[in-house]
Amino acid sequence: MDKTVVFRVDASVEMGLGHLTRCLTLANALAGSAVRSYFLMRSHAAGLVHMVERAGHAVRLLPDPAEPALEPGCDAVPHAHWLPTTRQKDAEQTCSALAEIGRVEWLIVDHYALDIRWERACRRDGLRILVIDDLADRDHDCEVLLDQNLVFQMEVRYRDRVPTACVQLLGPGYAMLRPEFAEQRALLTPRSGKISRILICFGGSDPTNETAKALTAIAILATSQLAVDVVIGPSNPNTGSVHALCRQMPNVALHPSSTNIAELMRRADLSIGAGGVMNWERCCLGLPVLALDIAKNQVPSLTRLAQAGALVHLGSGASVSADDIAAAVKALAADRAQARRLGEVAATLVDGDGAERVCRAIFS
Repeated sequence: MDKTVVFRVDASVEMGLGHLTRCLTLANALAGSAVRSYFLMRSHAAGLVHMVERAGHAVRLLPDPAEPALEPGCDAVPHAHWLPTTRQKDAEQTCSALAEIGRVEWLIVDHYALDIRWERACRRDGLRILVIDDLADRDHDCEVLLDQNLVFQMEVRYRDRVPTACVQLLGPGYAMLRPEFAEQRALLTPRSGKISRILICFGGSDPTNETAKALTAIAILATSQLAVDVVIGPSNPNTGSVHALCRQMPNVALHPSSTNIAELMRRADLSIGAGGVMNWERCCLGLPVLALDIAKNQVPSLTRLAQAGALVHLGSGASVSADDIAAAVKALAADRAQARRLGEVAATLVDGDGAERVCRAIFS
């Protein structure tokens, strides 16, 4: 009999698409082991249901209240505002959905607004919980915790935040990437360090329009020697301005909602982008990176990756200008050895098989 797994995850302009895409990657990997996946998402993410259903998974939308009902300030987790309702109400709706689905082996939760109280409220006989986290800023009640990031003192990060018996899957070796990244990695040839093609990608939403800033930086360089690929996601609120900029610039190709990002990363010599899930996608393909953090939770991993020599962290998107990016591109283009080293170090961190490792841990 097929096993059933339920994912509790959301996406929005503020949250980005990273949580949803990594859960989709895991669900797709589990499907190869005769596992049926359901996605529980709040109704504000209804516009993204097609992404899940197209992959062959079922979706149930949890209704949002007419008026936001937030937790009392003293009881809230740092990202409580990511829920339009209380944690208790969300747990009640989740439990109702679980009861309708029937027997569920695993509840997989990837949501910064949910913590140990929500997990305990969702407990029932035979149900095991896997938490995907990046922050280590709240307690969890789970059998497995997955944090695919590279940060200092990773091995003790969750020591007092999960049960003693919890299996912890820590580090970028568990980064859950779509199969095409491993496929493109197999096609990868050694990078020379020469920069002639740049990939600009700031994820699925990019609310502060760092994409336009990076394009402005390319324009400042005023060179015809660079080809540029620009990828914007389906939740990008600045699509119009990015389209306009791309039309004005030579040798710039725009890829809205690209389905071949792995190939674009393999073909590129340098990427300008943010942190998050893209860290591990770029590492898998040994792609040198100039990175800007666009959310506080991106800073620890970007800092650690920079110190490991896997990328150049320029700083916060709020403080880095187009001139700063242009200067960084120019400096790296003049130092092929450094560009080559960045890619070589990055490629040692992620091999593209993380999702399979997580699958084995779940059903070992």
